[in-house]
Amino acid sequence: MTRTRAESPHTPAPARRHGRVLEQAIFDAVIEQLEKFGYAKLTMDSVAAAAHTGKATLYRRWADKDELILDAFYNALPSPVAIPLRGVLRTDLATVLRSLRDAFDATRGAAFQIVKSENGPKAAMVHTMVKERVTDPCKKLLLGILRDGVERGEVRADAVTPLVANVGSAMMIYHSLTEGPVSDDMINDVIEGVLLPLVSPRPSA
Repeated sequence: MTRTRAESPHTPAPARRHGRVLEQAIFDAVIEQLEKFGYAKLTMDSVAAAAHTGKATLYRRWADKDELILDAFYNALPSPVAIPLRGVLRTDLATVLRSLRDAFDATRGAAFQIVKSENGPKAAMVHTMVKERVTDPCKKLLLGILRDGVERGEVRADAVTPLVANVGSAMMIYHSLTEGPVSDDMINDVIEGVLLPLVSPRPSA
């Protein structure tokens, strides 16, 4: 008797995913859909299809796409809090700025694109999440790096301000939104061409 495809002993059964494996597949699908189609065209149906799961699976945990997107971003965005610093000004500045670049890469820029292109509560929620998860911790770390630099005589005391601490990250966010991915060369240019001249002690008259 001829076997059908379903009866074939060589046809593997579809893998059933549960728990963290399924959750990660859903989060990956969210980022992929945002990158391809943007916030407005992302739907629970499109995420379910991309993750190869049912829409009911999504609604059992997330009430709507905004809740799902926020959870996907929280999952993807690296926290810079535990960054190991070495007490070397250039090295530590580069380490923190690379962590910020990793945040861009982790969401493929989607989080920052929503903040740029969307208005209303959804953009505000994403902006608050990015601020709490990424930009505020980076600013705190950069302020600490500058204070340590003052003690070593590498940084002027009057350069230790929140405004100065925001300069590098602001340039990187702008570059990511307008030019695309941030390279190591771009980070080095920001440090060598902007940050160090901005904070270094002035020559004695």
